[in-house]
Amino acid sequence: MTDSPYSVAFDRASVRFPGSAAPALENLSLQVAAGELLAIVGASGSGKSTLLRCINRLVELSDGCISIDGRELREFELGALRRSIGYAIQGVGLFAHLTVAENLALVPETLGWPRKRMKARIDELLAAVRLEPTIYRNRRPRELSGGQAQRVGIARALVAYPRLLLLDEPFGAVDPILRPQLQAELLGVLREARTTTLFVTHDVDEALLLGNRIAVMHDGRLQAIGTPRALLENPPDSFTAEILCGDELLHRYRRARLDEREPRE
Repeated sequence: MTDSPYSVAFDRASVRFPGSAAPALENLSLQVAAGELLAIVGASGSGKSTLLRCINRLVELSDGCISIDGRELREFELGALRRSIGYAIQGVGLFAHLTVAENLALVPETLGWPRKRMKARIDELLAAVRLEPTIYRNRRPRELSGGQAQRVGIARALVAYPRLLLLDEPFGAVDPILRPQLQAELLGVLREARTTTLFVTHDVDEALLLGNRIAVMHDGRLQAIGTPRALLENPPDSFTAEILCGDELLHRYRRARLDEREPRE
């Protein structure tokens, strides 16, 4: 039995880094419902990754607050908070001296899982990210390609049934041929678990495929938010239209893909 997914709320959240002329996040208010997958897009430096890192307190707010299930973030014990959140980051962050299985076992071991349960869950997730467990379980990060290591990072983020999942460009190094398969596998896992997910991506088509809603970030601010269809059919401003719609041909292609897709509700 897994715990119910978290809801997340930002209330006028701002982040100012020392020496930086402009805030990394500015007056951000945003609500993410329990079980929702929110895709976050925007140009480099728009505040997407900072937004994620504030949730598990890798970055502290300068102003405002973040709440999880109505409870202010600073009320949580930091270790317990991070164990309840899965996080797959750019650059992967695997421990080089540990095998793939040992990397995936870190949080389950902390939670006191029996070894048999741990092994079964690790093998299940390696298979889900298209890494044959018998081949990859005992490999070390240096024996993996960049895309394989990134897939291990996704499996590690999911392994302990997190109540909240933070994904920062998790498919950035994955082979384009394999990427759609992994997107479909991830969507299936998240649907089954109903895990609340915030997903940062530069790939607009990926955001349209995976997101229940899409948040568009610009210069540290929330520029727009809505369902993929609403934002494609009626973008609220020229910046959002440029980011999501592109030229007329691309706009038609993306709307056609939405029409072909099954509802995600």
